[in-house]
Amino acid sequence: MPPRLGPYIGKTSRRSHQKSRLGCRNCKRRRVKCDERKPNCGNCLRHSIDCDYTLNPERSSTPSTEEEVTPASLNNSYTFISSSQSNFTPPRRGRNSRPLSTQQHEEPTSQLHQAVAKRPFQFTATDMALFHHFITSKDLGASQDHMQTQLSRLGFTFHHVLRLLLAFSGFHIARNPAHHSFLGSRTDMYAVAEQHYEIAVREVTAAVPHLDSTTGPALYASSIFIFLCSLAKGPQPGEYLAYRDDGSPGCVSLFMGLRSILEICTATLSVDFSSIHAADAGDMTSQPEEPPFHREELILQTYRDHLAQVRRLISATFSDCGPGYTAYSQVLDLLCQRYDVAFCGTSRLPESQLWPQIFGWLYTLPDLVLADAQQRRPAALVVFAFFTVLLKQLDPAWFIHGWPEHIINGIYSNLDEYHRGYVQWPMQQIVRLSNSLPLSGIGVPWRFGRLV
Repeated sequence: MPPRLGPYIGKTSRRSHQKSRLGCRNCKRRRVKCDERKPNCGNCLRHSIDCDYTLNPERSSTPSTEEEVTPASLNNSYTFISSSQSNFTPPRRGRNSRPLSTQQHEEPTSQLHQAVAKRPFQFTATDMALFHHFITSKDLGASQDHMQTQLSRLGFTFHHVLRLLLAFSGFHIARNPAHHSFLGSRTDMYAVAEQHYEIAVREVTAAVPHLDSTTGPALYASSIFIFLCSLAKGPQPGEYLAYRDDGSPGCVSLFMGLRSILEICTATLSVDFSSIHAADAGDMTSQPEEPPFHREELILQTYRDHLAQVRRLISATFSDCGPGYTAYSQVLDLLCQRYDVAFCGTSRLPESQLWPQIFGWLYTLPDLVLADAQQRRPAALVVFAFFTVLLKQLDPAWFIHGWPEHIINGIYSNLDEYHRGYVQWPMQQIVRLSNSLPLSGIGVPWRFGRLV
């Protein structure tokens, strides 16, 4: 007698399905069905692992020339990435849809760009808010369309650039929390920005040994924003730009990293950065004219006398014709030129043109002077004390605000009584300028990277 069929037992036919041997290696290893989506299959996205479709784009099949790609297949070829992938189910594509042939793309793109740009990026709602803030805030360069377009394109391909943009935006919110309380507390925003910053620094450090003409523009942009983010954090205890209390290099060492990358790209690799900076002049002409920069008459009358005293200090500290005397004399000559630009002349220099002038002095510092500053030798600290007066001219920029006072106080505390007399004048001028320079919304000084 045949067995009776209960409500849960019955004869069922196996559903037909289309077999394929083109699944990714991860799915084959786990013995699960692969949906063969490019550039990342659904299972790999769900488990947040790298799919070999991304790493090996040449595995993708090429459709025949006779097959017509329908709009439905185009829509089904998109890849959606969720901020939370634990319960994410990617949309299924049509049975007959296939990826577009690479021959249909007129614009050539290297495999490196494809592999990096298509890698899943953990983009949270907070990160989206930070990016929105970056492209809409005037303090972050919302009025500089060309700059933001170039940075965004680099960021979507090289994620260390994108992380630094998010970090820069987060530090801005952390220092101005009143208008963005809906995003969280100041501490929360600072923590998110710091996390993006640290990850980006590690990624840039790993990418620098492989610097070439393809990665050069991205590393150039990242080196600028690594330095800007170090300032955007605000004055930190024990950090005084040229040195740190613990003996390690200060933030200026990050600026020297920009110098190294820029020199390699321009001299060895012949990388052209004109695409990044080309439209700057046009963008500036379409904007309202900046208010003329305020010049202090008292500084104009006295700075040359005090710089002459610093020159006598250098002569007394180093032997004539020695490497120290030569290096410090050149540094002081350039510093005098920057003072002339900022405080002398009949025409008033707009603030945007002061950025390359003032940071150009940092760019030209020799290693000997940087090493002396790191070791807190008096002559180097006195020279940097006079630089803080120039830095104070850029105080309307939110990420510079507070640094000149912080640096000059740190320098004063590291000098003996004799050398403190040389920095009395810079300290007085910073106090005077603090009472006369109003804060204003100054965007990202993208041009200050154009120093050569």
